[in-house]
Amino acid sequence: MAFTTNKSLLARVRGGDEISWREFYAAYKPLILLCGGDCGLNADEKEELVQQVMAEIFQKDIVGKYDPDHVPENISFQYDPARGRFRHFLRKIIRNHAIKIYRKRKACVSLNDENHPVDLPSEDKWDGIWETQWQKHVMNMALVELKNHVQPETYLAFEMYAIQDRDVREVASFLNMSVASVYTAKSRCISTLKEIIANLEEK
Repeated sequence: MAFTTNKSLLARVRGGDEISWREFYAAYKPLILLCGGDCGLNADEKEELVQQVMAEIFQKDIVGKYDPDHVPENISFQYDPARGRFRHFLRKIIRNHAIKIYRKRKACVSLNDENHPVDLPSEDKWDGIWETQWQKHVMNMALVELKNHVQPETYLAFEMYAIQDRDVREVASFLNMSVASVYTAKSRCISTLKEIIANLEEK
């Protein structure tokens, strides 16, 4: 099966397709927030991190100019694959801005304030954090893609049984399916999901 229709956002970014702010923002804001939290940033700082990262990616004066949830559609991003792997490009931008925010905080508060962590993760620790969060991001995008390639009942059986870890008989009864059909749905979805992830992942 070739996933040529409804290509995921990640695949389109990697391919150098033009992506709208709204689509990119909705897909990548959760990833940036998670990374900010892993760096010890507070809620306001995490939101600032999102704005600063997005502003740099889109190379426009977005912060202070637009409400992030109501940016005009004509503001778009097009990644040049010649820069290298997109995941590395994004990783660098997120860490650089997290460091800037952290340094700004240190200039405003005492290092002895127990309510403010005093150290960002080391480079090696950050690599591990980033890899974990990136894989979660890829999986979330793959699950969205999976929904477009299987029947709703098949996906629901997979979600309830494989993801929510419900009893197979409970799932079969709820969906009015045979137990064998639930097993088949899980097998089919896992096989398709692996192919989607392989298509999304950068080599």
